[in-house]
Amino acid sequence: MKYFLVAVVGLFLGWLSLVDREPRSCRCRPWEPCWPSEDTWQDFNASIAGNLIRLRPIADVCHEPAFDQSACSERRRLSRNSAWRAAQPGALQYCIWESGSNPNETCLLAASPETPCHQGRIPFYSAAVDSVEQIQRAVVFAKEHNLRLAIRNTGHDGAGQSSGPNSLQIHTQGLQDIQYHGDFQPNGSTVHRGSAVTVGAGVQIGDLNRRGSQEGYTVVGGECPTVGAAGGFLQGGGVSSFLSHSWGLAVDNVLEFEVVTAQGGLVVANAHQNQDLFWALRGGGGGTFGVVTRATIRTYPDVTVVVATLTIAVDDPDATFWTKGVTTLLIELQEFNRENVAGQFLLKRLPGSGIEGSITMYFLNETETERVDDHLNLVKTTLGKEGLPATSSSQYLPRLSMALPMNPDIYPENHGVVMGSVLVSNEMFNSSEGPQRMAEKFASLPMGPRDRVFTSNLGGRVMANRETAMHPAWRSAAHLINFVRVAQPSVEGKLIALEGLTKHQMPVLYSLDESLRVSYLNVADPNENESHVFWGENYKRLLHIKRRWDVNDLFLTKLGVGREGWEMDGMCRRRTNSLDQVVDSVPGQVQKILGRILRDTVDDL
Repeated sequence: MKYFLVAVVGLFLGWLSLVDREPRSCRCRPWEPCWPSEDTWQDFNASIAGNLIRLRPIADVCHEPAFDQSACSERRRLSRNSAWRAAQPGALQYCIWESGSNPNETCLLAASPETPCHQGRIPFYSAAVDSVEQIQRAVVFAKEHNLRLAIRNTGHDGAGQSSGPNSLQIHTQGLQDIQYHGDFQPNGSTVHRGSAVTVGAGVQIGDLNRRGSQEGYTVVGGECPTVGAAGGFLQGGGVSSFLSHSWGLAVDNVLEFEVVTAQGGLVVANAHQNQDLFWALRGGGGGTFGVVTRATIRTYPDVTVVVATLTIAVDDPDATFWTKGVTTLLIELQEFNRENVAGQFLLKRLPGSGIEGSITMYFLNETETERVDDHLNLVKTTLGKEGLPATSSSQYLPRLSMALPMNPDIYPENHGVVMGSVLVSNEMFNSSEGPQRMAEKFASLPMGPRDRVFTSNLGGRVMANRETAMHPAWRSAAHLINFVRVAQPSVEGKLIALEGLTKHQMPVLYSLDESLRVSYLNVADPNENESHVFWGENYKRLLHIKRRWDVNDLFLTKLGVGREGWEMDGMCRRRTNSLDQVVDSVPGQVQKILGRILRDTVDDL
């Protein structure tokens, strides 16, 4: 038996040596013979009702030979509007991700007309679909022609993952249906699950909030109104800074997905069918397992709320600002959390050397401001004795929806940011030394003008649901700490900001709670290369589900499941350098048999 196994292993290793000599498998690129012909593209365009768009960067009209002064001025004005950017398949929300990593991969609105306009990271074509059938045809077309595929909803991804050079984009914003259910019954189930709303892939949080306000319901959504309700926000976890504590993460509230798979089929995923896909889509990341066309999300009553804020600001922060001011704010947040009140701590750099710290609390089902005001006045008195003048405000709103974002954000000119995040545990945050430790770490965090730190309140209902793909540490976390760093809109500015984030800010953030090294995929350091940071022990299961539903990695993102097999831009597969990697890449039962043969043989030898 031993000699038979040796022979099998010998044959397998011989096969590996041949595989390793094979050229890397790459997606097709525009200059290569495999790229679809113009006639092929035209046929595809006809098959999706003429919705194929040849993309150019939005700054194209600011550069020769397409230069148009009037159009350029209008683009510069509109580019600050997040709703306008969301509607443009050739734009992203954060302009730095429209450029590549080299100077000849940019097309900037602020550059001179003589500067060449390069395609950068903007896809070559966009299928601006308005039906599920068109998504299916686009997926099949990309599969048949070995094209890099990018799935875009509103372009909000903080690492630019909804775009990619030399790719075919599927732009889902045309799917705008919203349907409320008084008592939703999932497909394949005999049980009703209560009130819910089904949203198309293109529906934005602000639009859903507006509809809910009209019809008397709310959902767990993000703080930015132009984020897609069913896209990467939801599939990456869906944190609401103020509502997750009371109602859970957005993925905890998903009842059903409709998905176009890598084969072009249309399936329903819920707790009763395609359960593995349903699990993976709830936290496994957007643009990875398929194209979500619809999602059904649990709704909640549009209850009353009192919103209260306490703020301190100084021109030049000293030790007292941190040890007394910030620590006091965090202690207050800690105390409110113990009373089941969600809140957010915000720290932002002001022009010059100034800095501002604040906490904002949402008192759901509350109607009176007097009790809140009395408490905040006591805190202001305490802070005043330390030489830290504080201001506060409170407001009663008859409907929670009145506090939710509906109107698009207006960005600063040439808006570019990079972001990172970490979890802090209940054990750390709720300890007696937790607030002081956090204040000390924030004091050591390098921050430039307009940089900010903000928390998203977890705990509460977030701890109740463990049946999703989210890292298990989310279920024992108190807060998500988010850091936003401003980046200059240039290749150099992006690289400087990314290097600073990875080498300086993220180490400080991770040191907040040394028992954890967990980050939120939707607010992640783009240089993060360790998948366990996002999913922990769930990653292996996610990878197996990925292989089942998308064996050829048609759906791929920079930080997503399966990315370790590809070069950073997702165009070419990496060479396999180790036996373990090869064995791990073989699906299912074959992997188990090979692994057992190889390991048993080594033991026998």
